[in-house]
Amino acid sequence: MLNTKQYLIEFGLSMVLYIIAIFFSISFLVNNPHTPWKVWISLLPILPAILATIAVIRALKRLDELQQRIQMMSFAISFAIVGLITFSYGFLENAGYPHIPYVWIFPFMIATWGISTPIVASVYK
Repeated sequence: MLNTKQYLIEFGLSMVLYIIAIFFSISFLVNNPHTPWKVWISLLPILPAILATIAVIRALKRLDELQQRIQMMSFAISFAIVGLITFSYGFLENAGYPHIPYVWIFPFMIATWGISTPIVASVYK
C-alpha cells in the first residue's frame, strides 16, 4: 500500500510545504490586493501539490501488480464518480444552484479515491 517510509516522507513534506504556501498565499493576497504578482502568488500552492502528485506516482510505481490494479480501479471509480457528479452539478448551476469553486474538485477526487480503494481491495481478498 501507500504507506512506505519513503512515501510518507515525500508526501508529508509536500503537504507541509502546501500548508505553508496556502497560508502565505492567502495572507499575502489579503494584505497586497493590487500586487502585480497576484496570479503567481495565487498559484503558489500548486508547486507543493505537484510534489505530492509526484510522490503518489512514485509510490504507485513501487507497488506490486495486484496493488497497482486495485489503485487503477479505484482511480477509475473516483474519476467516474467525480466526473458525473460535477458534470451534473454544472447543469444544475444553470437552474440556479449556487456555484461551487473548482478548487474543491481535486480534494473530492482524492476523497473518492480513498473511499473506493478499500472497497476495491475487498474484492481481491
